[in-house]
Amino acid sequence: MKPLKIAEVRKHTGRRLTYAEAIKLANPADPFIRNMAIALSLHAWNNTPQDWLRLEAALVILHHRPRRTRR
Repeated sequence: MKPLKIAEVRKHTGRRLTYAEAIKLANPADPFIRNMAIALSLHAWNNTPQDWLRLEAALVILHHRPRRTRR
């Protein structure tokens, strides 16, 4: 399962978080940040406004993270 697209999340938040704002809402060093984004995307109908911001923050952090290369 993939998390929601950031454009869809921004429709709900009405904001455009920067990376500096995102790290205040979600820890970029957390190895499970992708799992958090997926969990918040699964039942999006149940998200509170704070959950939508956390989801956007997680997606912004994942976007700025260097990609792993497969061997």
